[in-house]
Amino acid sequence: MTDLDQEGISRRLRARFVTYQEAPPRHRLAVLAVAAAVALSLAYGVYVWYYWRHHISTEDAFISAHIAPMSARVPGTVSEVLVNDNQDVKADQVLLRLDPRDYEVAVAQARAAVASAKGDLESAVANVPLTEDSTRSLVQQADAALGASQHGSEMATHDLDERRGQIAAKQAAVAAADAAVRSAQADYDRSKADRDRIAELVKNGLVAQQDMDHAEATYRTAEATRDAARKRLDQARSEVAQAEASLRTQQAAVAQSVRRVDESRASLENARSQRQQVRLRQTQVEAAQGRLSQALANLQQAELNLVYCTIRAPMPGRVGRRSVEPGQVVTVGQALLTVVDLDDVWVVANYKETELTHVRPGQSATVTVDTYPGKMFKARVDSIQAGSGAVFSLLPPENATGNFVKVVQRVPVKLVFEPGENSEHLLVPGMSVVPVIAIR
Repeated sequence: MTDLDQEGISRRLRARFVTYQEAPPRHRLAVLAVAAAVALSLAYGVYVWYYWRHHISTEDAFISAHIAPMSARVPGTVSEVLVNDNQDVKADQVLLRLDPRDYEVAVAQARAAVASAKGDLESAVANVPLTEDSTRSLVQQADAALGASQHGSEMATHDLDERRGQIAAKQAAVAAADAAVRSAQADYDRSKADRDRIAELVKNGLVAQQDMDHAEATYRTAEATRDAARKRLDQARSEVAQAEASLRTQQAAVAQSVRRVDESRASLENARSQRQQVRLRQTQVEAAQGRLSQALANLQQAELNLVYCTIRAPMPGRVGRRSVEPGQVVTVGQALLTVVDLDDVWVVANYKETELTHVRPGQSATVTVDTYPGKMFKARVDSIQAGSGAVFSLLPPENATGNFVKVVQRVPVKLVFEPGENSEHLLVPGMSVVPVIAIR
């Protein structure tokens, strides 16, 4: 800039200053007012520009909270409704009751079934040692009987062998007696012939009577010997017959003893097979235990159903949307009323995706509610949803078309209130709010 230009500017400023001094006082005040207004507007504009450069806001926001829909877990008839619409309730407070009489009967039946199952189990448990003892005793008895029968069979066989030996000896005696009879018969025949010959000689007077007497005596002796030998043969034969009869009897006894051994072995096997009864009893114990477990489970379910007849508040809050009356028959899952937790409310603010560049969890925020104009609530950013609202909608948009138009999406941001901000329960779900997040 040249010296001539600077001198021209100075002359113009001096002229304006002279003009301002020569103007009336009223005009000078108006000029000052306009200048002040312009300055204030510029200052406010700078402030607003600076403020919104470090803050973001949206009107697409509302209050949300935990809403517990209360329904019946068992069917029944409503006997009492103990709360009214919009009533504040405490945690575990009774809201309504169903008629419990049917479920009380079910509990009594389940308890009786448990008692019966316990009795069956005790009986089955008691039968196991009894069966085991009786089975062991039967096995021992059968084993002892088998030993005795085997010993008896051995003794009978031994006696049979002895009788067979006796028969052989007696048959030998018969043979000897028969030989003695034949010898005695030969002696008898010879002495008789001698006697008859001597008798002829005596008649003819060829020999003396003494020889006749001697021949007669020899004959008588031979006859007696023959008769005695015959008797001994008959006796020996009789003894052989008796021994054979005794042998047959002993053979029958041996056969009977063999049958006893077989019967004893069968009894032992039967007694040993009775051990299966022990396992059967143990299986019955396991089955009784299963029935007891089932009965206990049924009892627990019956008791739970009885507890379910009383519907309690799951949390402190306020009753809303009550649609149940005394005497109403309700079914499982039927909506009866809701409980809104007013101690834990938050803001769901749908910000444009272009505004979330610098938003982070933990940043402070303020919330104004349409219901309470002029009242401001303090809050902070809790989290940002992992997807835009359109992604989680019932019908997500499908942009794979030829006429795609880019639209700025909105992403829900969860803001939680600072402790004590809703102590008076002024904020309820669904209220429209305007949150402002300080991003820097």
